[in-house]
Amino acid sequence: MYGPPRCPVLRMARKAPAPGSSFELFAQAMLDHWLGKRARFEFERDDGRRGRSNLAGYFEDAREWPRVERTALALARGRILDVGCGPGRHALYLQRKGFDVVGIDPSSTQCALARVRGVGQVFEGSVQRLPRGLGTFDTFLMMGNNLGLAGDLPRMRRFLRDLGRIARPRARLIGHTRIPGWWVEDHFAYVKRNVLRGRPSGLLRLRGRYKGRAGDWFDLLLVTPEELATLARDTGWDLVRVVAEDGYPNGDYIGILDRGSGKASV
Repeated sequence: MYGPPRCPVLRMARKAPAPGSSFELFAQAMLDHWLGKRARFEFERDDGRRGRSNLAGYFEDAREWPRVERTALALARGRILDVGCGPGRHALYLQRKGFDVVGIDPSSTQCALARVRGVGQVFEGSVQRLPRGLGTFDTFLMMGNNLGLAGDLPRMRRFLRDLGRIARPRARLIGHTRIPGWWVEDHFAYVKRNVLRGRPSGLLRLRGRYKGRAGDWFDLLLVTPEELATLARDTGWDLVRVVAEDGYPNGDYIGILDRGSGKASV
């Protein structure tokens, strides 16, 4: 029976997520897909809407990525921390280009899968629980909508400040997010409900579903470029570029934030 090697774990500030967490269920689906098994994973929003995850996309070769992703990754520099690395497609791509890449993921299964696939340095950790002892970094990578994983606006500000403590001078953050879907009929009512309740328009409450099991709820914050520029300014970063080209869904973009560049723009 296949059993991936255990991922080395640094000492954490808090306990790792429980095996039934949404991130662990997501990782189990990834592992099943990688092993050639049939896997159907869904994210459920707290209004009952469900969306199926494209698991195959997490294993695609760089030649199959939207051009916007290759454009953004070309801006990476120095030592790189891939936050929420998943099975490691971006980490492996950068590793092959000679970068010193460290991946972190909240799921021990996901972490082990990334190591089996060839990611040289990967540890359990998340935006809420950055591992201790990894050193400092020149680039932070947060793809696959990971930029908003800290949750609401106060937690997002706290995370960006925490990131600054392990950032080298003039460090860079490359993060994927999405403009909240006012113009999309399926999402309009949800966004409007957020506004009426005094919540950020792009704050989503989600959980994972796999093989009849439901994971725990977690928050994901989607932000406009203008909101991201404000978050950056408030936490010692500058939004210096927005990358949004063909091949990405309408509203998706990658924000490039530099540490203390003094060149903030949208």
